[in-house]
Amino acid sequence: MSKDLKKLMESADQAIDNEDFAQAETMFQAALWEAERSNDPSTIANCLDRLAEVLFDQGKYVESEPLYKRALEIREKQLGPHNEEIVQSLNNLSAVYFFQEKFEQAEPLCVRLTEIYERVLGTDNPEVATSYNNLALLYAAQKKYGPAESLYKRSLELKTTLLGDKHPEVGDLLQNLGTLYFNQERYQEAEPLLKQALSILETALGEGHSDLEILLVNLAQVLEKNGKYLDSSKIYEKILSIKEIQLGPTHPEIIQMLKLVSQSYARRAKYDEAERFLKRAVTIWERAQGKNSPQGADLFSALGELNQEQKKVSQAENYYREALAAAQTALGPNHAETIEKQKQLADFYLTFNRPAKAQPHLEKIVEVQGKASISNPDLDGGNLARSELAACLFAQQKYSEARKIFEDIKEYYDQKAQKDSEAFGRSLHYLAELELKDKKYDLAEVLFKRAIDVRTRVLGPQHLDVAKSLQAFADLLKETHRDAEAEHMKACAKAILDTNK
Repeated sequence: MSKDLKKLMESADQAIDNEDFAQAETMFQAALWEAERSNDPSTIANCLDRLAEVLFDQGKYVESEPLYKRALEIREKQLGPHNEEIVQSLNNLSAVYFFQEKFEQAEPLCVRLTEIYERVLGTDNPEVATSYNNLALLYAAQKKYGPAESLYKRSLELKTTLLGDKHPEVGDLLQNLGTLYFNQERYQEAEPLLKQALSILETALGEGHSDLEILLVNLAQVLEKNGKYLDSSKIYEKILSIKEIQLGPTHPEIIQMLKLVSQSYARRAKYDEAERFLKRAVTIWERAQGKNSPQGADLFSALGELNQEQKKVSQAENYYREALAAAQTALGPNHAETIEKQKQLADFYLTFNRPAKAQPHLEKIVEVQGKASISNPDLDGGNLARSELAACLFAQQKYSEARKIFEDIKEYYDQKAQKDSEAFGRSLHYLAELELKDKKYDLAEVLFKRAIDVRTRVLGPQHLDVAKSLQAFADLLKETHRDAEAEHMKACAKAILDTNK
């Protein structure tokens, strides 16, 4: 290495020590130019790696990728296939692919690394176990759960044998395997693994360590899924206490944990405590960002849901209205999140049988989502909003207005090859109801049967809307003196309703 190149590398290293990454980039780039003049492949590859490393550490993955790739190509031409520097290059390039979520490009590199480790080090080496874990992480990211599980288990068995069952690396692997089961909804299997991982890693890192937060959250969610709500609440409060110590009790990042703690209390029907945590979150957010902000709107929505669950109708309405106003001010009246809050308020009014109050909100949603003409081939979202408005009009006995919308939607889907749509099922149901009111039994029967068929396919056989169509069809059968068929339909509807209690 020339004196000039050595000096540039030393200057770059000093810049890194001073956290002056822009200067480090400049120095490493100059070092690379100097190395190119030397025509020494090993020196060039080393400079490429160092420059790529600085870029990678700043999250500049796109810029670092071609540098790592070129370094690997140089080394593959100069060195043997199992050389230590080639292994490092494979590690570097696979990491940059992984962080860019280029999993298909990372996979063959990780497979190759694992094969090299097995061949060179043998199958009972900690580095081999680490390579199994890294490949498993890659498979898990691609949702290739079977291969990921097999590799995690091999790595866990090997590391437990070599390092002991209390080693932090064993804890990491238990966490990885438990998280894999969590992502597969295998909650009973995930729980003991995550608990064991927490015991090991708390001993190694200390109870309040920030690196434990993801593990604690995953364990709390698993406990919830397993119906252990009290245990879950305790963990959420533990995370909250840790974050309060680390960040201070009024830091904006505390808000998400306050919401999780509130939800855990609500699941145990401890509504006063749940509301107390949510109101504290609102206070923190208003101080940090003001009331009229997207997150403020979400907090008001959560308070609305909490009060609605307790049948505190007026309080829930006020919170939902505040949520909508905050979203309108922060994001504008036509933003997707504002429309979501508009829908939430409309649904609240419909739940408590106040369709006249819901109507203007549904009309606004239709205005935003359904501006396209009925012939637009991409109108499913708009049709869903229009069908909800029509159902609201039906509830107010505005039958002619409702019929016009439902018939437009039915005509649209009748002309499509793909007919599985929630809006289509709703329209068929209400058109059947309208024909039944006019005592047009044959036409109503055809429409009810189609509605049941579509709703079952779209919503699932246990959905309440399927029960609603079955019950309405039973009323038609009763009215047309087919009592045995009517009782059968009522029994089917009741079975669905009982399942949803």
